[in-house]
Amino acid sequence: MDNIQVLQGLNLESRTSVIRIKLSKTDSVIKILDLIKSFHPIFIEKYTFSEDTLNIESNLTPLWREIAPVLISLSKGEITYEKAREYIVEEVIKERVASMSTIPLLYTAYKMGLETTPTIVEEKRLDDSKGHNRVYTIGVGKHSELIYSISSSKDSKIAKDIQRDKWQTNLMIQRMGLPIPKWQLIKSVSEIEEVWAKYQKPVVIKPTGLTGGHGVVVGIKTVEEAKDAFKFAKKATEDRQREDWQTKIMIQEQVSGEDYRLLVINGKLEVATKRIPAFIVGYGKHTLKELIEITNTDPRRDTSSPAHTLKPIAIDESLRKFVKEQGLTLDTVIATNKKIFVRKVASMSQGGITEDFTEKVGPEIKAIVESIASSIHAFTLGVDVMCKDISRPLTKDNGAILEVNTMPEAYLNIYPVIGESKEYVLERYLKSLIAGNNTKQIVVIGHSDEDIPTLLRKRAIFGSYINEKDVVGEYKDGEIIINGLEINKGLEKWKAIEGLKVNASLDAMIIHHRNIEEINETGLGFNRIDLLMVESKYLEDREFRKTIRRYKFKGLISKIKKF
Repeated sequence: MDNIQVLQGLNLESRTSVIRIKLSKTDSVIKILDLIKSFHPIFIEKYTFSEDTLNIESNLTPLWREIAPVLISLSKGEITYEKAREYIVEEVIKERVASMSTIPLLYTAYKMGLETTPTIVEEKRLDDSKGHNRVYTIGVGKHSELIYSISSSKDSKIAKDIQRDKWQTNLMIQRMGLPIPKWQLIKSVSEIEEVWAKYQKPVVIKPTGLTGGHGVVVGIKTVEEAKDAFKFAKKATEDRQREDWQTKIMIQEQVSGEDYRLLVINGKLEVATKRIPAFIVGYGKHTLKELIEITNTDPRRDTSSPAHTLKPIAIDESLRKFVKEQGLTLDTVIATNKKIFVRKVASMSQGGITEDFTEKVGPEIKAIVESIASSIHAFTLGVDVMCKDISRPLTKDNGAILEVNTMPEAYLNIYPVIGESKEYVLERYLKSLIAGNNTKQIVVIGHSDEDIPTLLRKRAIFGSYINEKDVVGEYKDGEIIINGLEINKGLEKWKAIEGLKVNASLDAMIIHHRNIEEINETGLGFNRIDLLMVESKYLEDREFRKTIRRYKFKGLISKIKKF
């Protein structure tokens, strides 16, 4: 689009990508830019206006390609602020980055100088429920990997199949000889009567293939309650057409204790987090309902922001019932410092909070969760444990593993409400994820009479960049070239470059720019450059020379060579 210009990666204005949009400066445009900026720094590092152009510094250029036309329409008064906000936040931002499990990962990757490229789609989002819009390639070329939230291409398909089916999960844990509460599948109401006496009460009855607590009944103490629970669980599986594995029902002895989520990355326990049911604390003058409303004003509970890390406490029938069981009503004034739990279940989706327990995990539990992750070949695994004392071994009296998840909402581990942030774990995750990813990122400015890959292979000084057997991908004048073979031509520059970035066969990637003027139009293309080759005449430009030397000093360009 003529009204939109993107300087991708390092450029002569900023180390951050720059998006230029021709539009009129209006209060509505400023209002929505400030809103987006307030979500998280990954969306906007800085924005300025110069004459009729908006300049945005952001590493998420694919988002801004989609958002820009809406901002232009907003500046012209063609749509309202409310319509623009709804589309930008709900249809673009939340569809592209999903949640706080994705946002900090992309931001950490940017700070590490890694490329983050949308993998499945380019300018249009897919209208489906499989999350294709949120898949990103981290890194470039060989040993780059895909992420979807904190799940990745390093998680085996078998791991993903096992974790979604509680029956398979239990069988795997049992096969490994690890502690697990007594359980079995039940096929009918009559079978409950046959097995009832074998189980210590209370028990849990639940579908094996549903998530989010659907169809789960806990605290079952009588056979009649168990029969009703089986019918309830069965009904939950019949809401739509499902696979056979999703319709199994299981009974299991219920364990007591606190609820923990343990996050394992690359075979190592990184974070352990205690999940605490939603509660309020009294001030001696507010009713329970008022205290819930006050609690919900915490900006971390604002679900209109894609960067929220907590959920609001909803006042529903389940909450009212639990409050009544405690001899209270929503109109009861709660005494000063009195803590009242308003949920039985320690669920983040129901307004619960978290506390860091990483340093308190005992060696036996640590060994168990690391063993499970390694054995099912899950690069990332969230393991849910219910126990009385996380520092002691899991036993019948102390607790058990409840389930595992290859796509856990990692933000609850990374950003505990009680305890220090664990953002450093994101860098560990990315370093482990793309270990071995050293595809050379090379930028050429100017014209060489000799083929650049040939030049790099021939000269001993460049020998460490391209070897004889390396697969080399190039963008040059609208063409994609791989090992000297013309693969496609007549492509838009940004599309061709992103096409090479997601190509995991490459040992080296080269972006050719004709001259400095072209760089002023499109940027250098990478967030970090291993080798910048510049035709000598362009180094006579003082400002250009000053800028690239500054980037070299900051470690953003490893080497600069002239030809």
